Amino acid sequence: MPRESVGASWFRAALSGAVGALIFVFPTTHEPGSTRVDGLSGGHATEVAPPASVHVAPSSGLFATACTGAGDCVAGGDYQVASKPVEPVVATQSHGQWSRGIRLLLPPDAARQPYSQVNGIACSSPGNCVAVGDYEYGRSDSLQAFIATESHGRWAPAYAPRLPANSSTPGSAQFGAVACTHSGFCEAVGSYQDSSGNEQIMALARPAGGGWRQATEVAAPASAAANPDAFMTGMACTGPGTCVAVGSYSVSVTRYAAMGAIESGGIWRQATGIAAPHDAISSTFTAIASISCLPAGTCLGVGEYAVSATQSRAMSVTESKGRFSAATAITAVPSGASLHPSTYLLGVSCTSTSTCLAVGGGRNAAGHSVAMYMTRSRGHWRATFLPPPASAGTGTRALSALYSVSCTGRDACTAVGYFSDRAGARHAEAASAR
Repeated sequence: MPRESVGASWFRAALSGAVGALIFVFPTTHEPGSTRVDGLSGGHATEVAPPASVHVAPSSGLFATACTGAGDCVAGGDYQVASKPVEPVVATQSHGQWSRGIRLLLPPDAARQPYSQVNGIACSSPGNCVAVGDYEYGRSDSLQAFIATESHGRWAPAYAPRLPANSSTPGSAQFGAVACTHSGFCEAVGSYQDSSGNEQIMALARPAGGGWRQATEVAAPASAAANPDAFMTGMACTGPGTCVAVGSYSVSVTRYAAMGAIESGGIWRQATGIAAPHDAISSTFTAIASISCLPAGTCLGVGEYAVSATQSRAMSVTESKGRFSAATAITAVPSGASLHPSTYLLGVSCTSTSTCLAVGGGRNAAGHSVAMYMTRSRGHWRATFLPPPASAGTGTRALSALYSVSCTGRDACTAVGYFSDRAGARHAEAASAR
């Protein structure tokens, strides 16, 4: 069965009888010739309400977001009420106001407890978006990928894609990310189980004005283990058939490595391993989780690697003209971090060649993992813990994270995640600072 994305698996491990999604809106200030993202600096919090049929607050999380303009975004994740099924959910922000969450309808073969979620979301224009993720189906509860399409503001029921010709029977697959261009072209990436039981990379595209094609395999890096256990979690496209994807793969049972793949002219090259910083140790958590590309084609990816058995560190990588650089350690830590801050990044969005906003988490002075964002300006990173709301938990209840961020490049960025309150429950929240 394909592995979950770094963020989703971490969230599921932490989520137990909780309430949960978090949305933060970051302000932007302008300098001549560029857009500078300064991060969160005050504002007010707004709850993102659950679906209208939910009468009690559900456990939930948001793992992906996409914005088409300042104050106009969509976000996707999952929610659960008590012991009922874990189901996929999307929410829409229009003119700064968030709608109630909407439950996506799963394919008819979904299991009674589908453990379903949205892992990626992208839009070609306002009200015309695509959400991708996974759900359990059939008597064997195999994991299957799904696609759900929004047209003119209405979400159609999700459906399973056509898997690569060499997929296993029954099929098993998962989507980790999706990207769309303004022309209407979209492409999704993830993983699938082949007929030998190995986890391989897959990608499939939807031409502008057309339907989704059958998924095809993207060759894993040459250094991959016999079972690559490969999974793409981040993707960006600068034009139809011109995309970049990032994720992780298995080199051995105890060692995973970051990887990236390039698509040019609609053809994917074999994925390549991305060298970790020199102080990295063997770990199963090494990954480039997200990537953002500018129209000119320059891309920046972010992720994490292990520096000890108990500490991770954020890292970044660049891609330009079809080549990935070696990853670089991000040593910036927030004020108030522990001596071993254990930073990680799960989402990134760039507004210029010199300015990016990345989100994730880090360990505070009390030793708890809490939400963090980093701003990159002219090659330098600055890290900040996200100030928790008044109702946030303290001590062992202090737990939060940010998973995804989307910047319009004009007025604002929006990031999604969750926080835990004093009782240990996770709460949906939107915080705006403009």
